[in-house]
This record gives sequence, structure tokens and C-alpha cells, in this order.
Amino acid sequence: MVSDRTRIVGVVPLLPRPPRPPSATIDVQTRHAIVIKGARFDIQAHQILEFYRDDECYPSVVGLMEAVVKRYALDLDTLVDHYAPGVRGQLSDEHQGARAREHASAHAVIGDLARTNPKVLLAMLPDTEFLTAIQVAALELSNRDDTFEDPREAVQQWLRYIDKALRKNGLPYRLMPGTMTFAWIGDAAVAEIVQPALLVLADERLLGVRAEFDEARLKRRLGAPKDLEDAVDEAAKAVESFLKVLHHEFGVTPPRSQQVTPLFNSLVSANKLPGYVDKLIAAASGPRNNMASHGQGATVREVPEELAEASIAAAATAITFLAHYLP
Repeated sequence: MVSDRTRIVGVVPLLPRPPRPPSATIDVQTRHAIVIKGARFDIQAHQILEFYRDDECYPSVVGLMEAVVKRYALDLDTLVDHYAPGVRGQLSDEHQGARAREHASAHAVIGDLARTNPKVLLAMLPDTEFLTAIQVAALELSNRDDTFEDPREAVQQWLRYIDKALRKNGLPYRLMPGTMTFAWIGDAAVAEIVQPALLVLADERLLGVRAEFDEARLKRRLGAPKDLEDAVDEAAKAVESFLKVLHHEFGVTPPRSQQVTPLFNSLVSANKLPGYVDKLIAAASGPRNNMASHGQGATVREVPEELAEASIAAAATAITFLAHYLP
């Protein structure tokens, strides 16, 4: 399985996700469909949450949800009122009596939902956390020894269903082939650029390019400051790697410098690429040279999400173009 975050065993990740409004494009209906489908394979919502809680090293689901709220600078009361309307009043009637008639705290609601309706908590999670919870549960449940003769096949069927649901609803994530990991693919406009590149990268000669391009998309989904910086870097590396493949395939001696511009100029000099596409090929390198290839100093560098997305799209365009020159 491709790791979807860097961690130290037993320790909450040192670099948290960014305190910016999280992506929430996976709608509640799609999430519920995913969870319901999982139940048909005996993969229950409470199991998904518990495996996720354990993976994040929190003693309770309430603690996990509090951490997610802090991680993304969300408001727990607003989440509870939006996703679980009416639950506060029910709890206050049950536990505080008619005298107080006060709403139960958001923490109490989270605790109650963890016991009675964990699907609602899964609906509250930002996209990144929801998909991570799915991945963690899939890995854990694929190794179980109970209901199914082949638990791995049951989990793979579930993951294929999730990938299909994301595709059908035009959502910007896809299951990476041969893994239990979901990577970002972009909104409808970006996906039209990325998809042709993914088809190109099925070529076995481009396995290294594919690994870097997939890593860029995976880092974009995770979305922490260092992840976005890595997405920019990996996108540019994918283009460099493609140019290296062309050198090998054409038998052209590569230049001493392994950066995009010298690699491109070397192929132009050998009459293998047209020189007028230099800016197209180097488009992903500009953000990397300014935002990702040098030390950041004392201040954490904030790479904007849109810059990471543009870098991936630029790399995809270059990859699709260069594919026409593969011998």
C-alpha cells in the first residue's frame, strides 16, 4: 500500500494539515452510499471510525473529531448543527431533564453519534480525512480472518465501488491502480488535462515518470504545507524524468545537468524535439524553482493549493505532448 502520510510511530504527525477551509466535494449522499456498500461486505461504519481513530493515535472518537476540527480550524458547533440537527435537544431532554432545556454540548453529541450513528461523523469529515479513514479501514479489514474466505477480494470490491461512485459523481479523486490509496485528479477542467497523461503513463517505459506524477497527485490530496510543496516538486520531476526517457530511447547522450532546460535543449540539438515548445515543457519548473527546490528558512512556506494544481496540470500537458515523440 502506498503510504498516505509521513508519521512517527505512536506520535501525532509533526506537521498538521493546514488550518484552511477543507475540501468537501464528496457529498453526504455519496458518502452514505459508500458506507452502505461497505456494510454489504461486513465493513461497518463504526469499524471505519475505530480503525481511523486508532491509526491517528487518539483514545476516543470524540478526541479524534476534536483533533480534526482543530486541524482545519473548523467550528464543532456549526458541524453538529448542520449534520446532526435536533440531536442536541434530544440529549438535553434525556440527560439534563426538562428543567434546564439547554442544548447538550457538541462534544456530547459527537460521543452519542459515535455510539448510535457513526455514519454522520463520517459525513462530517473533510475529504482528505474521509478518504484516509477508508484507506486505513481497507488495509486493516483486508487482513481479517472471519466472515469472508477472501477478505482482500471483499475489500477490493468495496474500493472498486468507491472509485466508481467518485467517477459517476464527477468527484476529483481516483483509486490508484494496485493500491488502496485514493489520489487527487482535479476538478472537471483539470481532469480533462490529467486523464490523457495517465493513459500515456501506462507505458512500461514510463514507470518512473508515473511514480512521480502519482506522488504529486497524492500529495495534492493530503494538502498540508509540505505536501503541497512536494506536489509542485514531484510534478516538475515527472517532466524531467520523461525527458530522460526520451534521451534513452533516442540514444542521445544526456547533458551534465539533469534539469528540464538542459535536458530539453539537448533533445532539440539532436533534432528530436521542436525548440519552440520550450515554455510548454518548462511550465511546471517555474513554480518548483521558486517554491519547492530550495530550503525555506525559518518560516514555513505556504504553497497555495492553486499553484500545486497548476503545476500538476502543466506537467500533465507536457507529458501528453512528449508522448507523441516516444519512438
